[in-house]
Amino acid sequence: MNSSAPITPPALPDAQGFSSTVRSVLSFTALAVTLLPIPVIYFKLVPVYQKHAWFLLFYTPFICLLTVCYLFYIRDSLARTTYANVLDPPPPPDPYYQEPLGGRLKRAFRKVKAVLLGLLPALLILTSMYCMSRYYVVHDESVAVAAEVYMQRSAASDSLQASNDQRESAGRRQRAKPTNPSGKAAAEDTARDSLPMPDDTTAVRAYLLRTSEIDQVPRLLELTALYVGAFVALLIAVMLMALKEYAKEALALSEHELMFGRYRRTVEEE
Repeated sequence: MNSSAPITPPALPDAQGFSSTVRSVLSFTALAVTLLPIPVIYFKLVPVYQKHAWFLLFYTPFICLLTVCYLFYIRDSLARTTYANVLDPPPPPDPYYQEPLGGRLKRAFRKVKAVLLGLLPALLILTSMYCMSRYYVVHDESVAVAAEVYMQRSAASDSLQASNDQRESAGRRQRAKPTNPSGKAAAEDTARDSLPMPDDTTAVRAYLLRTSEIDQVPRLLELTALYVGAFVALLIAVMLMALKEYAKEALALSEHELMFGRYRRTVEEE
């Protein structure tokens, strides 16, 4: 009685070191994206209302951190979904009989899902870029609405007219007698907190960004969603790539298996 030894595929060089390096880089990138909203707001790299900035400064990194925790929490489901065709590939279609409709739909769904998973990080990066560009547009529209409301209130305010008269008289007195540097600095500090002229759009914009309360910001929810969405979408894209490398290493998948599937013995070999 002849007994044949089980046939095993030839050993292939593994790339676990490469996968570990990529995963470390992606993990560091995810941490950087999580903390990125803090310097962006602190150094005023994007235009933002001052009171709204303190809200975004705390909640944006917090939401990013929760997103990281949630994606890591469901990493097992993501791994099975990502490598479904490798772990449990569908049987090849029978060349002599037509495959049932359900089987063809299932096979097509697997292909569509694989394509979407491959494109999802790129789509999320584009979403992040769109959210940030849209944020600038909505912010300008919000400031324009706030400035219009400010001018309407200024036109109906008698106190503003009195303040303008006092400013004009103070200016005539300053021209009549020389000023010293300390007096000029004090006047600038006083003017900074005073109400700007309605026709000075630059001063009105700066005043509104500095003094508007959180409940007085037009389109506040849209601004918040766009700003937070820009960082969360970018973070999800990075985390998906990092978790894919994590799952590859945890499942001990080689580059050869990712390209051609795991080795399965045929009926003749068994």
